[in-house]
Amino acid sequence: MKNISWWNRFWLYIIIVFTIEIVLATFFSLRSGILEVFPYLYILPIILLARLHPRFAIYFTIILGWIYLGLVFLYMPFDIRSFASSIAWFYIFVTIGVVISSLTDSNQQEKKFREMFDNSLAGIFSFDVDTRKLVQSNLQTSVMLGYTPSEIAGCSLSTLWWDEAEWGDLIKKIAAGNRIGTTEVALKKKNGEKIWALLTTSTASSSLIICSAIDITDKKEIRENLIESELRYHMLFDNATDAILIHDPAGTILNANQIASRQSGYSLSRLQELRLQDLGLLPSGGFSADQERELQSKGDILFESLLMTRDAIPLPVEIICKIIEYNGRPAILSTIRDITERRLAQEALRESETRYQMIGDLVPFGVWACDAQGNFSYLSESFLSVLGTTLEECRKNGWMHLLPREDVDRTIADWRQCIQTGAFWDYEYQIVDKNGRVFIVLSRGAPHTDSAGKISSWVGIHLDITDRKRYEERLEASLREKEVIIKEVHHRVKNNMQVISGFLELQSNYIDDPKAVEKLVESQRRVRTMALVHEKLYQSRTLSAINAAEYIKSLIADLMNSYTLSTRVAVTVEVDEVNISLDMAIPCGLIINELVTNSLKYAFAGRVNGKLSLVMHHQEDHTFCLTVEDNGVGLPPDYEARSAASLGTQLINVLVRQLGGEITIDSTRGARFVIVFPEKF
Repeated sequence: MKNISWWNRFWLYIIIVFTIEIVLATFFSLRSGILEVFPYLYILPIILLARLHPRFAIYFTIILGWIYLGLVFLYMPFDIRSFASSIAWFYIFVTIGVVISSLTDSNQQEKKFREMFDNSLAGIFSFDVDTRKLVQSNLQTSVMLGYTPSEIAGCSLSTLWWDEAEWGDLIKKIAAGNRIGTTEVALKKKNGEKIWALLTTSTASSSLIICSAIDITDKKEIRENLIESELRYHMLFDNATDAILIHDPAGTILNANQIASRQSGYSLSRLQELRLQDLGLLPSGGFSADQERELQSKGDILFESLLMTRDAIPLPVEIICKIIEYNGRPAILSTIRDITERRLAQEALRESETRYQMIGDLVPFGVWACDAQGNFSYLSESFLSVLGTTLEECRKNGWMHLLPREDVDRTIADWRQCIQTGAFWDYEYQIVDKNGRVFIVLSRGAPHTDSAGKISSWVGIHLDITDRKRYEERLEASLREKEVIIKEVHHRVKNNMQVISGFLELQSNYIDDPKAVEKLVESQRRVRTMALVHEKLYQSRTLSAINAAEYIKSLIADLMNSYTLSTRVAVTVEVDEVNISLDMAIPCGLIINELVTNSLKYAFAGRVNGKLSLVMHHQEDHTFCLTVEDNGVGLPPDYEARSAASLGTQLINVLVRQLGGEITIDSTRGARFVIVFPEKF
């Protein structure tokens, strides 16, 4: 009754009231002598109840019929016709109740099946074997295949099947009376998309087949992905570069890969009979309490152990244990990595660090290392012992406090610049130890970068250069003294040559022979040429070399001032800005003196204008090319014969040989002298 709706309950009450009224009306009619009872009034409640509750209507009809017969037999005078009529009505009541109940129950069952048909999650459809078209289908069939109910009605199965050949084989099997059962088929949606369905068929008649299809596309993809994942797992498991053991929490091995078999020396079947304790990977008691606690809290642990091979060779390994589920039970997957090479590398690294630490301790003032911010991570004992400090103090207080106050700002700025630019650290500064002693240190360091190219640390050395600096200071002082002496020597040589030049000029005033006077004047010019070299050296900073351009231009100017010419001579001087030594300057100056003097004396006789050019270039092959030329009358035909008797020409040849050079003479247009000589360092 709980499931009866209020509307049905209302009609049920009406039926009960109406039934009671009919029974009472029959009872009072018969007691009052009214024999004409209207039995057809009983039909109405029977029909109503049969419509509302067909299962109870039959019982209600029989009970109501018995009540009717009982009332007739008790209160109606005996009449065989009346009794026969009453029994006939009883059967009419029962027949009506049974028929209407059956029809109502059939309709309700049909309604339920229709609701089940329409609301089923499976696509249900029927088709005609002869026409191969859909006869009827539920809503889920339309939704599953992407059609509207009107579109899919009467649709050909070839349109819905992905593979027509597969569908044809299925029809043939059904026509032959073979039981198909449940099978997976590929169907085609309206948009051409392929879906997979689990198809169940049953034969309704010889020409009508009923099918039920469940969309298993997602399940099939999941299953295929699961199969692919399983294959991938087996590939990773079997082809892993590390040994893998799957075992229960007690250490009993459940599965192992080929690497585990090769590393341990046991076969796969034998490994599955062993425990991790048998391989020496765990102590006899299994995981320690701390390991068990970490494994349960984090889900994995990492530790190192020894794998005892079948040949009793201990193999250092690193083990990563992770909790998994294996065959529906909790298990542990242990990845075992051979770390023999790592152990050897670590041992070699320790030996290398020890060796370099020993070297660092033997180096005066030693070796240092620091992070990118300048915090010391290592200082050799030799450095610490000299300063009387410890590594902890340097880590705590840094190292800038060891610098004198006047060096702090400069050193900090230099260090920051190196950190920012990544440049090499190469600086000299002073360090003061605890006793106040000052050391001059040459500090050199190089940055170490990580994989991203960022500076991660610095490594360098400290060299105590205090004694060297003191020696350099004394040496510089000595050199300054020598420079003063050498300058004084050059100054005195220049003065002495000027005295000689003055003597020659004075002597020429007392000689009447013009030729002798000319010879004295030539000698005076040569002395002044050499004196000019010493003057330039005295004024030079290097004391060992003079500027060639400055020297030659001064020499030409002096020569031009010493001559009184009637011809206007345009002089061009072009000399590279290079330094030449004393051994080159004096011969070169004397050569220029002789060539320019000869040009001024002889080249422009009887002319109004003339040109004189002097060019000296420093060439790439470390040679000098000196060219002196004029546009005068040129050299006489017997120049070579005269040269043998000329002191000036002989002097030029001697000086060219002294320079190690060669001279070329050309008199096509005026006179041209080209002298090439090597650079002397």
